[in-house]
Amino acid sequence: MDDVIAGCHVFTGERSANSYQLNKMANSLRSDAARASFIADEAGYMRAMGCAEREIELVGQRNWKALMEHGASIYLLLKIGAAVGHSLQQIGAHTGGMTLAEFQVKEH
Repeated sequence: MDDVIAGCHVFTGERSANSYQLNKMANSLRSDAARASFIADEAGYMRAMGCAEREIELVGQRNWKALMEHGASIYLLLKIGAAVGHSLQQIGAHTGGMTLAEFQVKEH
């Protein structure tokens, strides 16, 4: 399978395996307690969940596109986004290299 299809990064098994700990951490944000712990100390929470320093850095930067390129599942990135107050539209705009306003116009 091609690594990139029409400018989009494909969520492959290899990418998924590369970011297993990150995806596992993101999935843990389903509970109120986990989200509160994450918000209180993002880096500490992520280290405790086994995330790599590069993953911690990318989450801290809110670099959604690089996280997806690294192997993060978009569905699980949405859990991180929701925890830090970033909407699906904001994440979509960032990954598309657009402002939120540009992204919203493009959606229609």
